[in-house]
Parts: sequence; structure tokens; C-alpha cells
Amino acid sequence: MSVGFTATKADIDARAGQLVMAVRDGLLRCAQFCDLLNDTSIFANDAALIALGYTQAEVTTLRASFTDMKALYNVARASGTVPSNNDFWFSAKHLTGVV
Repeated sequence: MSVGFTATKADIDARAGQLVMAVRDGLLRCAQFCDLLNDTSIFANDAALIALGYTQAEVTTLRASFTDMKALYNVARASGTVPSNNDFWFSAKHLTGVV
């Protein structure tokens, strides 16, 4: 007798694919968001974000977080390198609250 979810090859295959796609798609969305934040035709400078209600410190954290996430995306796709160890989550962890 079994209780709960089954564990078949198909279940494991599906979950493996879902997890890899989630990381791939999440990093792509982070890279795209970084590009949006750096698009001067939308946000000319930090003042444009400050005008939306952010403080300068928040703008700095936001930009640093997504710059790091884009760097991680680039490393993951072999289109970038880092010269030394880098905690890509250093700034981004401040965006997650207590989760």
C-alpha cells in the first residue's frame, strides 16, 4: 500500500526538467529586468527610480542585485566570467524579505 505521491521514472524526469527550466527561465528574466533598469529611455538615471518612491539606497540595492543576477546568467551561459569568487546573492538577498 502506498500513501501520497508516487515516485516513478516519469515523475523524476518531469521534476528534473521543471527545476532546470525554472532556474534557466528565472535567470533569463533577471537578466532582462537588469536590462530594463539600465535602459536610459525608460529610467534615465537613479532620479527616475527615486521619483517612483525609492530611496537612493534602495535604488543602489536594486541595481546591484540585478547586475549580479545578470552576471550569474552570463556565467551560466558561458558568455561571461568572474575574475574572482563572487557571492551573486550578496545584494539580491535583501530583496527576499524573510522568505
